[in-house]
Amino acid sequence: MGFWNSFIGSRLPTKIFFKIKEHKLFQAVVIAAIVLSALVIGVSTFEVSSSYKTIFQIIDLLITIFFVVEISIRYIGEPQKQLFFKSGWNIFDTIIVLISIIPLGPDSSVLLLRLLRIFRVLRLISAVPELKELIEALFLSIKRVFYVALLLFIILYIYASFGAILFAEEDPLRWKDLGISMITLVQVLTLSSWEQVMLPLQRTFWWSWIYFYSFVAIGSITILNLIVAVLVDVVTSQKKKLP
Repeated sequence: MGFWNSFIGSRLPTKIFFKIKEHKLFQAVVIAAIVLSALVIGVSTFEVSSSYKTIFQIIDLLITIFFVVEISIRYIGEPQKQLFFKSGWNIFDTIIVLISIIPLGPDSSVLLLRLLRIFRVLRLISAVPELKELIEALFLSIKRVFYVALLLFIILYIYASFGAILFAEEDPLRWKDLGISMITLVQVLTLSSWEQVMLPLQRTFWWSWIYFYSFVAIGSITILNLIVAVLVDVVTSQKKKLP
């Protein structure tokens, strides 16, 4: 134990492993291993022969071992090891690796093991810088996105109230009350067959197109684009702060 502590604490292995973990080839191999892990998980959902299942299990075991070695290299190669677990991404990767090596007894469900392995695909987020930037921007923009979402809810509430009052008798299946009306408008908001909601009402209310087109313009186009604009603004601001 003392030898191990002195080994990982010495400068020579730290420098060597630092160069390894920062090398583009090493990072490419990590990404390839994550993608391979995702492919193995996907292929294993199909009906295959027992020989192929054995091959997939061996590949899965090798990938698990590789991830343990990879996280160890990153830790040993960290010049300031006390800061390693102060990084949210390092904690995230370590948790994913630990989940992958959770020992399951012989009576444990194979389904549970397969479900735990799926989490390894999440490591692609930390391995690809662009995905990391996107997730970081998402967390930084939560406050502003919340207010945009609140504005969207207010608009949805107003339109649902109008819809329940105006269209309940004509189409009670979609406009019976406020709750059902909001569910209907969420469908319209996603532009999923929204014309099938509007066209039956036009037989009685010729002006209903104004109601639907204005809601789509305000909700689906303007508000959702505003959320995208907030995310883009945060990403741009973060890049400007980089040296």
